[in-house]
Amino acid sequence: MSPATAPPTRDGCRVTAGSVAVAVIAVIAWEIASHLSFVIPEPLDTFLALGRDLGDPRFLAGLRETLLAALAAFVLAMLIGGPAGLGLGLSRRARVVFSPIITMLNGIPKIVLYPVLLPVFHLGYGSKIVMGLLFGLFPVLINTAAGVREIPDVYWRLARSLRATRWQTLTRILLPAIRGPLLTGVRLAVSLSLVGVVLSEFFATERGLGRIVLSAYSSGDYAGMVSTILLLIAISFALSLFLWRLERRVR
Repeated sequence: MSPATAPPTRDGCRVTAGSVAVAVIAVIAWEIASHLSFVIPEPLDTFLALGRDLGDPRFLAGLRETLLAALAAFVLAMLIGGPAGLGLGLSRRARVVFSPIITMLNGIPKIVLYPVLLPVFHLGYGSKIVMGLLFGLFPVLINTAAGVREIPDVYWRLARSLRATRWQTLTRILLPAIRGPLLTGVRLAVSLSLVGVVLSEFFATERGLGRIVLSAYSSGDYAGMVSTILLLIAISFALSLFLWRLERRVR
């Protein structure tokens, strides 16, 4: 191994060792906390409950419904937020008109809108997807608009001097220039779309992981409740980590 490659390897070992140490400390703290409160299950009981649930067809059906609703919400957030962000970033008039409205809507706690959505979309996929969309839309829209506004003027002058078409300007200049902010918005939208869907399932839906968590709490199955929450955290963390690494690579 050459000296140039040795430091990254040592750094990787340190990061891995640090992660393992943090995980061990967290499990020990969790075990201690489980003996202080009956609401906190022991780690072993929690992982056994997770194994039990992953073999339950009803649990898997709820997991599938939650993930499909979150995926649909995320795709809609991209399809709406991406073009809207481009338009907002490119048009000063659009920014003057819509920026205050977007800022106001983004500041509203999204979950308070759920009672308004129920009469329109009813129970099931519709209301969950719209709630996930409301959570995931604004990171994509705002980051895309900010990325467009940060493009240096020399890029636009280059496009004009080369007489690039609108399509060429979009694909050769604009999109490559905003890929960093866009990926940041995508990373946030993935997690927030899942959060929005799960929160909607707490209130008035019949299936999904949010409903499973609420049912486990109501029946005193705290191990099942915590294991489902940990599964949601693990899914969100894995997706965010993948997109974060992709974001670092393209930057």
